[in-house]
Amino acid sequence: MPNPANDNRVQPRGLRRADAAAYLGISPSHFDGQRKAGNIPAPRQMLGVSIWDRTDLDRLFDGATGANDNDGYWDRACGSESLNS
Repeated sequence: MPNPANDNRVQPRGLRRADAAAYLGISPSHFDGQRKAGNIPAPRQMLGVSIWDRTDLDRLFDGATGANDNDGYWDRACGSESLNS
């Protein structure tokens, strides 16, 4: 069995759509809907490909301010604030 401490595989910083959705633990179709709603940060365009930055997705998952354009979305969605505020 391989030793994870000796695993030299590269963990990409940039993720394509399906991989970005999987990284967040959601389906690609839900990812698309949340992206359209502005709840998921925009991808970066690199070499003609849309790529999501893993660090942007980490900030979104962590609920950090500035992770998306809907300031306070996660607080409202989780019940900390009214969804209509």
